Amino acid sequence: MIKYFFPSFMFLFFFSVAGCGEKEKEIRYTGSQAFKDCKKQPAFVQNLGFDLSRSAFSTSEKRVKGLTFIQFPAQNAPEDRKLFQHPSWKEFGWLGPMAIDENGNIFIAPVPVINVLDNPAEKQNNIYKVNTQTGEMSLFIQLPMQQKPNEFNPYGVLGLVYDCEKGILLASTVAGSDRENIRGCLYAVQTKGKPVVLDQLTEKDAIGIGVNYLNGEKKVYFGEARTSDIYSVGISKDGKFEGKPRLECSLADLGPRGDDKARKIRFNAEGDMIVMGVEFNFNLIAPTEKQETPYTFRYDIFTRKWGYVPEKKIQ
Repeated sequence: MIKYFFPSFMFLFFFSVAGCGEKEKEIRYTGSQAFKDCKKQPAFVQNLGFDLSRSAFSTSEKRVKGLTFIQFPAQNAPEDRKLFQHPSWKEFGWLGPMAIDENGNIFIAPVPVINVLDNPAEKQNNIYKVNTQTGEMSLFIQLPMQQKPNEFNPYGVLGLVYDCEKGILLASTVAGSDRENIRGCLYAVQTKGKPVVLDQLTEKDAIGIGVNYLNGEKKVYFGEARTSDIYSVGISKDGKFEGKPRLECSLADLGPRGDDKARKIRFNAEGDMIVMGVEFNFNLIAPTEKQETPYTFRYDIFTRKWGYVPEKKIQ
């Protein structure tokens, strides 16, 4: 039996919502500026009796299917660990990337683990939503597939990021792609009211995605699934993709493997791009060990290029 693997995703709730309503037209900045993160704790976690300062949502618990909420043990107190799982969180198979909005709603997508028995290929473009009040998970939207799933590719949505300024969920998917053909897409989905696909960027197989401002312009960055390259494309005022994708930097020849793909992209307070790189070969056969390497890139306002910063401490 062929086994499949995609690195797990974990989000810790160390954040605030201050400044998340800043208008795009007021951004006046030269260089890279971290996008205002507005995610908020879901309301239902307040009643769980967890210490929220050391708790997190996780999709990486061994032998636990779906989403979990974990209280990590205090120092020298392993018995202090707690785990909560709403009954609906394991109904949709194994889960991976997630994004959280300003009201605490969680958007999350499935990923196959070990096999596709719990994650049929035709459901890999689904995005689910955890209601901030009740904690119940249900189908949010099924993104279109450019091609029917095939036996060589069990994957669909691999990256999610939420734009709180416009209430838009950005998603990357490789659904329908195979070894020779690129059929993946980037999608922009309106989350307020009935979910609607606002725009799509076709023929793009991407994994991790992130958002920042570069020289005053909002951009979405995405790591290619077939190469180590990281591209960006503009986001217009109405939340649609704008312009042609531009090569920004690459993980090629970096790190212990030299051909990592960008599994996750984020930006720290200084505007540096933090990339989590993993082995991802499009034959989709699992590596023998789960390995993930952090990479840091810094934007030079004089050369107008991203440069690799070796061994920078991740913040």
